[in-house]
Amino acid sequence: MPKLNVPKYLIIHHEGSNLGFEKINEWHRQRWNFVSSLGFFIGYHYYIEKSGKSYQGRRDNEEGAHTIGYNTQSLGICCQGNFEIEFPTTEQINTLKKLLEDKSQKYLISKTNIKGHSEISPTLCPGKNLLSWVKNYQKIDLNYLQKQIEIIKEKIRQLLELLKVGIK
Repeated sequence: MPKLNVPKYLIIHHEGSNLGFEKINEWHRQRWNFVSSLGFFIGYHYYIEKSGKSYQGRRDNEEGAHTIGYNTQSLGICCQGNFEIEFPTTEQINTLKKLLEDKSQKYLISKTNIKGHSEISPTLCPGKNLLSWVKNYQKIDLNYLQKQIEIIKEKIRQLLELLKVGIK
């Protein structure tokens, strides 16, 4: 029986070929026969074609079958292609970036918990050409953080002023 998934990580994969969602779903059916509540066998929660079209193979709260030891604490996101020998398309990157932003915000996942599969397991996945993008995406935008700190400081100053007025 599948276990509940509580996402703390977003793990990026590549297909390693160009089969597409339906063929990968069938391959996973033959390999594991681990069906999701959505009726798919694919072990990834999300799959992104070269066109940028995305599929959801598992609900976010369902156990995945993509990274040993992390399947009940992560969302697996797979991109079509073999990024050891090719590069992801602009459309794939746009869809991936939007998905990462949405899911990291929804589950409060920091960029440090967005990983390429090879950062967790001994594998070439997600391929050097996608992994380099993932590593760049993981970098914290210090300018953004500084702006957020200034906003927080200003809010604290405003609260202190309100407290002073209320005390008098």
